Amino acid sequence: MIRTSRLAQFKPRAKISGGVPRCRYSTGQQQYSYNQYNQYQLPPKTSWPKRIMYTFVGLSALSAYGYYMWWPKHTFPSSVAKILRKGLWAESENGEVDFQLALKHYLEALKHCDEIKMDTLSDEYTGIQLKIAEMFERLNMLEDAAFVYNEIATMYLKVLTSAPNSADHKRIKNEEHRAHLIQKDLRIAIKLASLNSGNHQLCKAILITHLLIAQDEVQKRLGPNNDLRKLVQSAINNKSGPDNMEEGVQFKTIVDKDFIEIVNDGVVMKVERNPMAWEPFTEEFFSAMDLLMAVCLTMGDVAMASKVRISMTEWMLLADVEPSRVLISQCNLAALLYIQAEEYESKAYTINKVVEKSTAEEEEYNLAVKNKENCIQLSMKSYESVLECAKGLPANVISANNDINEAVALATYGMGVLNLHISDYQKAERLLREARVRSKACGYEDLLGMIETELGKLFREKKLIDEGKSANRKKNDHMEVEIQLSSERKSK
Repeated sequence: MIRTSRLAQFKPRAKISGGVPRCRYSTGQQQYSYNQYNQYQLPPKTSWPKRIMYTFVGLSALSAYGYYMWWPKHTFPSSVAKILRKGLWAESENGEVDFQLALKHYLEALKHCDEIKMDTLSDEYTGIQLKIAEMFERLNMLEDAAFVYNEIATMYLKVLTSAPNSADHKRIKNEEHRAHLIQKDLRIAIKLASLNSGNHQLCKAILITHLLIAQDEVQKRLGPNNDLRKLVQSAINNKSGPDNMEEGVQFKTIVDKDFIEIVNDGVVMKVERNPMAWEPFTEEFFSAMDLLMAVCLTMGDVAMASKVRISMTEWMLLADVEPSRVLISQCNLAALLYIQAEEYESKAYTINKVVEKSTAEEEEYNLAVKNKENCIQLSMKSYESVLECAKGLPANVISANNDINEAVALATYGMGVLNLHISDYQKAERLLREARVRSKACGYEDLLGMIETELGKLFREKKLIDEGKSANRKKNDHMEVEIQLSSERKSK
């Protein structure tokens, strides 16, 4: 929109053509008419050369603006662009949103690309494939859409994992191009996982396969002295974690300006913080990790989900991700550890119902109780780390990002839930009330209902104890925990 400036001088019309009434504003006996300016002296006329120059400049500016706003920007050959315009028109409102016709034109455009030998790895070629997949989705032909996405993913996988001197490897122009392909590959992996959400094993396999490619690229950029693979092994292998932790084993992460130091079972490892090692696929990488954690949780594999979240939090620190996301990730980890503690408690409860236990059952019971206590302890430490980290953030960062306040409210609530679980009622009540105040202050409405539920449980248990009755909880009386995904945070 071009905004007109105020006129410095008034220039009256010489004459108004017949049939059009003169402009008048009437109030009572008075009349306002433009004719009262009859004696106004007209300013000197602008010379013709200047008029031509001003007109030319104005038209040039309008043409440039129109070209920038509406002229299609692409790098397609004109023959392909001509077909694509038909498809874009068909799916638009002007084309009556005809996705079937649009699909026909996009398939025709892709066929023409094959005829002119366009590189199938190029953004132009895959862009048309993505439009075809989109039309299949809009037409509810999900199997066909998944086939197209899988075709693209297979090509990326083949190129990105090819041998250095192979023909496929030579298709990658430079390191920047490779990073761009990894970014697109992760996007396709996320899309494939969402389309195959009913097949959890397949989703898990897709996400791990494509995440490993990105991880290898990050490792290469970090250099041999920063071995990221050790962190990956703790996330993927089932050889470490809360279910196998022995008493006295320490696991902690120390964050410094230039590196993070991870202490695991007495082994100290330093990894350099280098945000550029994750560009330009930082967002896609952590979104895929988030989705992998959710898939593991849906499968009931809480241990694997916890380990994925541990690695994800560490990688976020390495990638220098914004504080709010790190804090939310840490809250999610604490919630997962709590869920795992409940699983061990349920297992111990079931074994304990057996009147005469065998030696093996006794050992299994003792292990379940110990693992439950380890998970509770780790969950508590995770929530505490959120509060400690938030305290160290500058006030202007906190005020500019409400997600940080929500993370603090969530961590406070989580600590209240844990203290209620271990029957420390006084501390639990204080923390839950504090969480309620924090939630109201930052507008975290979803958490308020959960806080009230836990406070209700707390008051009922205290009443039973005051009456001299047992406050033992039922086996299915679980605490409510909140786990948030990145996509959910963005949609708010």
